[in-house]
Amino acid sequence: MKKNIELLNAKSFIIYDKKRKKTIFETNKIYPQHFFPHSIIDYAEMLKKMVKDENQYLPIMSISSKDFPYCDFDCKDCLAKISREWATKNISCIVPNIELYKKILYKVSEYSKMLGCSSVRFEFCGEGNPDMYPNRDEIIKYAKEKCNMGIVYISTGSQLDYKTKIALAKYISYIRISFPGIDNLGYDYYSNQKGKIKFKYNDAIELLKELVLLRKKYNRENDLIIGVRTCIRDSNAGKYINFAKQLGKIGIDSLQIVKLLTPEKNKIKDSVINKNLKKELLIINKKYKRYGLKHVQLPLKLDRVYDDRELKNEIKPSKCYNSIFSPILYGTNLITCTHWDKITDIKNFHYGELKGNEDEISKLMNCSRSLKIRSKIPKACDDCCSINDNLMFEEIKSKLSLCNDLNDIEFKLK
Repeated sequence: MKKNIELLNAKSFIIYDKKRKKTIFETNKIYPQHFFPHSIIDYAEMLKKMVKDENQYLPIMSISSKDFPYCDFDCKDCLAKISREWATKNISCIVPNIELYKKILYKVSEYSKMLGCSSVRFEFCGEGNPDMYPNRDEIIKYAKEKCNMGIVYISTGSQLDYKTKIALAKYISYIRISFPGIDNLGYDYYSNQKGKIKFKYNDAIELLKELVLLRKKYNRENDLIIGVRTCIRDSNAGKYINFAKQLGKIGIDSLQIVKLLTPEKNKIKDSVINKNLKKELLIINKKYKRYGLKHVQLPLKLDRVYDDRELKNEIKPSKCYNSIFSPILYGTNLITCTHWDKITDIKNFHYGELKGNEDEISKLMNCSRSLKIRSKIPKACDDCCSINDNLMFEEIKSKLSLCNDLNDIEFKLK
């Protein structure tokens, strides 16, 4: 657990010249949860191989799977509704059967291993509720045991069956349970569930307790991180500290508190975080270990309520590294980007459909059509959820290209 927590708690990434005993690059604009259970170092090593001409192509380091575009929640802040409805009509195999799914995962891991990446990060997440995919426990076990994947599972947990909970406890590297609200009223309001039987705040808390016990049962206390994610909301002011303390008492490791991605009705995009709420969040950031937590992630800037992902021309990277390192598997379609408007643009952002065939990944990722698609982005992008990652990768590659001897270069996290 100590090594894993150190990865999540890293504040900066460094390129160090051992011969000259000099730091040649350092950045604090890092988001370790984007890479975990890998670290930025793993990605930097692949860029170094490319600069050294050891690799012609970059491997898939991470793949995010959206394999069940239906949800029992109708969250007030949901960004996926439009693209989810589009996907059910336009993607031919939106919920892949288990055998096809296995073939695709094996071919992805095989392709990346050939390019030097022995373990692909595999993230289960929206557009819908991943708990609801049939045979979830089986695909988790297969991804870990047969494909050696480092698995991340992101969900509300509202539809987890016992077999899947056991699979999570035995095979996952990181579980993150999303909380639409941090008390009974807030959870009910923001999850906006329509059915008569609702998953409530107290149910989510009991789920966390059960996952902690299962982790202990399977002796994974040193390997499995259990985390929680929630949003910054004025309506939660005065409640965050007690929430953090409650999580720490349960045995939760990580708390991520993020900005909203879309304004609620009658709100404006530049809403400022009020002073008392900001003070409360800073107290958590300072005292979280006293509460029993091991990691807290807050936005780098506690200024606005809403996250601004506008991609301005003057800061656009020359290419989208994430479209290579971290493509999206939507059903059986391989897509360059997780952004919702890009999902609905088959012509300009979809690599194509996977069927688990031999050499399929290599051909699809590196064919003339895919190269043409990638040449248009980020020029064709107005906003980006991976802007800081792409800028960092570009800077790393640029610095490495200027080094006299890459054998003298090592990477560090601090």
